[in-house]
Amino acid sequence: MKTIFKDKSGKPIYVLGLQSHNSSNGCWELIDKSISAVKQYHGNTLEIPVYWHQFEPEEGNFDYSVLDELIRRTRANGLYLVILWFGFSKNAGSTYLPDWAKEDTTRFWYASGPDKCLVPIISPHCDEIYDADAKAFAALMKRIREVDESDRTVIAVQVENEIGLYFIDRDYSSRAQADFEKGVPAQLDGVTLEGSDADGKSGSWYGQFGRHAHEAFTAWHLAVGVEKIAAAGKAEYADMPLFMNTMQGEIRQELAGQSYSSGAPVGRVLDIYRAAAPTIELYAPDIYRMHKTAFIRACETYSRPDNIFFIPETGTRGDAFALNLIHAAVEYKAIGICGFGAESTLGPDGLLTDESKKVAATMRILKDMSPVLLKHAGTDKMFCASQEEFQDLCYFKREQYHITLIYVDTGIPDWGVKGTPAPSGPFGRSLPISTQAAKDPASFIQRGRAVIFEASPYEYYMAGVGVSTRFLKRTEPNDSCPWLTNASRAATEVAALTIEEGHFTEDGEWICDFKRRGDELNPGVLLYPGTVLRVKLNQNIDCAQ
Repeated sequence: MKTIFKDKSGKPIYVLGLQSHNSSNGCWELIDKSISAVKQYHGNTLEIPVYWHQFEPEEGNFDYSVLDELIRRTRANGLYLVILWFGFSKNAGSTYLPDWAKEDTTRFWYASGPDKCLVPIISPHCDEIYDADAKAFAALMKRIREVDESDRTVIAVQVENEIGLYFIDRDYSSRAQADFEKGVPAQLDGVTLEGSDADGKSGSWYGQFGRHAHEAFTAWHLAVGVEKIAAAGKAEYADMPLFMNTMQGEIRQELAGQSYSSGAPVGRVLDIYRAAAPTIELYAPDIYRMHKTAFIRACETYSRPDNIFFIPETGTRGDAFALNLIHAAVEYKAIGICGFGAESTLGPDGLLTDESKKVAATMRILKDMSPVLLKHAGTDKMFCASQEEFQDLCYFKREQYHITLIYVDTGIPDWGVKGTPAPSGPFGRSLPISTQAAKDPASFIQRGRAVIFEASPYEYYMAGVGVSTRFLKRTEPNDSCPWLTNASRAATEVAALTIEEGHFTEDGEWICDFKRRGDELNPGVLLYPGTVLRVKLNQNIDCAQ
């Protein structure tokens, strides 16, 4: 799997982490809370903004103190850092501009709506803002290289934050209108937008982009400006990956400037950004849609051959995100996932809230399987499942085995036959997980989810929670009595060569920590947080004999 995230030796990193709240940087109490939250989430990465107003309080004078301390503190805690540059645009606003830029409204002029009222963001047609932002961003990148290149604590930088215009679909000022009348630039020849119903006349924005003309026009000018900023940064630190995040455009009526910020790099205009801003390595959606259909649509939109899929912001609490993130990682090859609002995941005691623990459990599953995900995500060798409403099991037909995932969220299974006393006593007493199960049994009774890697038709690696797995050998085409095979316990996981609990090293080497035998096989291949299971089945079993 291709990724932009690499450590100082060039090895790929599977990014899992949290993003601090918008204004936390510089308040070290909040940063320390964020770091603690990332660790409790089983993450390896902290995302945090650096603000233009703090970094360049006076034009041409840069303050490196907060940046330097942020890198030092993150490195000391053994985490990676993704810097978010809050420059001229943050969520369709210019709230993080330095005072000297805000006050000079002649040089840095604001966009206006069709009623000529100003909106709170500098116009996409103001070249001066891109020039000033580019100088500051270049200084930021230079400083990161000077203090961190050898350690590579900073592994990527986000350019701006959720860029675009909101409540209007384009700037209606006279200067913007002059740009509009110049027509479509040659770089967009051949680019079309789905659903535009354009008449196909080249040259004009309406002719090429129809009902989406204003959005395309705004996207082009913002992307050209971003390219100027990104290129200036790359000139100072060529090896640092740059990306942009975006709010989703696939929401409500999908109207630019009303449903979402117009000109943002949403799916509809991604080809325009690709043409105008080639220095940006990837465009990443902030996914907060909870229902699975909408979540998966976002994954499908941004996981495309010319765009590596990364989720820089998503929810950190509840069942919906705990389940959906599994699919983003396994089926859509997400190279990393970060939740927003690190500090809010912690309760007054400094520990994860109960709702946050659900997503943290998913992060643990992905962390434990990350060496395999980096190599095999998106292939037919990896598959996953998450428990939908009213669902009690999930079935996969593989080459040699039927695999049935039985969801156990309604109660902790015992080791005996249902309705009879468990021969080994309470759940987990005979497993290494016993202490954790006794302290926090609720963490095991969750909506089921699992990640599975098929190393061969007879060998599987699995991680998950709330799932018990059963294997059944598929009958051969010439089996004269398939009923016996399907009814035989020898055709199940009971006859496996080995069922191991263990973990992968960073290099993907398998380490066995514990082997299950005897009573520990009664509930099937039971998955629980904090371990990976290796199931090696016996290919020499012939149940028809």
